[in-house]
Amino acid sequence: MLPGMNALADNVDDFGVWGAVQGQGSFTHSDSEMSKWQWWMEGQARWFDNTNGLGQSIIRPGVGYKLSDQLSVWLGYAWVRTSPSEKAHTDEHRIWQQLSWNNAYSWGNLATRTRLEQRFLNIGDDTGWRFRQFAKYTHPLFTERVYLSLWDEVFVNFNNTDWGANSGFGQNRMFAGFGVFIDSKKHYRFELGYLNQFVSLHDQNDLMNHLISGSLFIRY
Repeated sequence: MLPGMNALADNVDDFGVWGAVQGQGSFTHSDSEMSKWQWWMEGQARWFDNTNGLGQSIIRPGVGYKLSDQLSVWLGYAWVRTSPSEKAHTDEHRIWQQLSWNNAYSWGNLATRTRLEQRFLNIGDDTGWRFRQFAKYTHPLFTERVYLSLWDEVFVNFNNTDWGANSGFGQNRMFAGFGVFIDSKKHYRFELGYLNQFVSLHDQNDLMNHLISGSLFIRY
């Protein structure tokens, strides 16, 4: 059981669908120093049963630099609009820094992402500091174009804020599904599966979201 996780009977269960499109690539494909500079653009739409519609949307651009074929550092921005069913929507602005690593082994591919965020909401004055650790495992199935995809991400808040963040464990996301490379050059791939999101709400019953997650990845 993760820190801060109450007994299962105390959880409020909800259902939804998350969709995402993420693009990543180099600014230039020459052999110059500029080829190490990377771009990142991501868009997400999240529907929850208790919102009766679009519950959250995210736009997240970023710029990175490749330290090696396996390691890169990133700096970016995110805009997040959350639309609860019985409350006014909130707009969140984030600055994020990230260290990304990946490598291929005989037993599969492993990737990690370590991200630090500074969060600003329109309903408060405090800056929320949050740490996120992501780890992903993939392995080919049947052919090189179809693969198993498993990942987990832990969220930890570093401080309390006047807009509702609580210091300590915040949430965990765990995904299990399948992916397929759409084209032979592997520029496009799509992943579909089950995503479990546990959210620790501290002063009320915790939330367990059962989600269908579909993501399109574009890489050049």
